[in-house]
Amino acid sequence: MKSILKPVEHELVIKKSTFIAYVYPVAFSKDIDHILSALRTKYPDASHHCFAYVLGEQGDQQKADDDGEPSQTAGMPILEVLKKQGLTDLLCVVIRYYGGIKLGAGGLVRAYAKSTSEALKKATYATRVKMLTLQINTTFPLLGSVESYLRSVCDISDIIYEDTVTFVVEVKEADYPMIESRIRDLTSGASYPDIIREYNQYQ
Repeated sequence: MKSILKPVEHELVIKKSTFIAYVYPVAFSKDIDHILSALRTKYPDASHHCFAYVLGEQGDQQKADDDGEPSQTAGMPILEVLKKQGLTDLLCVVIRYYGGIKLGAGGLVRAYAKSTSEALKKATYATRVKMLTLQINTTFPLLGSVESYLRSVCDISDIIYEDTVTFVVEVKEADYPMIESRIRDLTSGASYPDIIREYNQYQ
């Protein structure tokens, strides 16, 4: 599945009603309440703050909220657009200022879906990649060759100098077998990468 790298915004006017769509990348459900609260503060006089979100590696955490619009006419259309595009780890909020002309159930569904789709056209997409944090311990005589290799294939987040040298590096899970094999070769089997953390990152 994929997500977006940074927030996007799009404004749409339909029959005098203004729809302002915001789409945010989010990693945790706790972040959603903060974003919703901030938008309600920014647009306190809006008629509705409708939203939907999809979270999780398989997009299995989902919620849609109509915020006072007729049932299934706002939050669900937003959610369906997110699901149709195979997106996860993001929140879409569509803020509506009522313009005095009723759109009807079908009109609302189309308006909220279009607002979401148009906002997503502005997004920069990224694919979810499984990452590993590795710890590699080696001796000072091997420091130069090990450091040179690591800098060529991954990001070094820390180097700890004590009686020996410990590298902390970030690598793609798919690259781990290659790095493990090369480190063993460079150190004649004396050193190997130890996995200390697994996490996901969008790239």
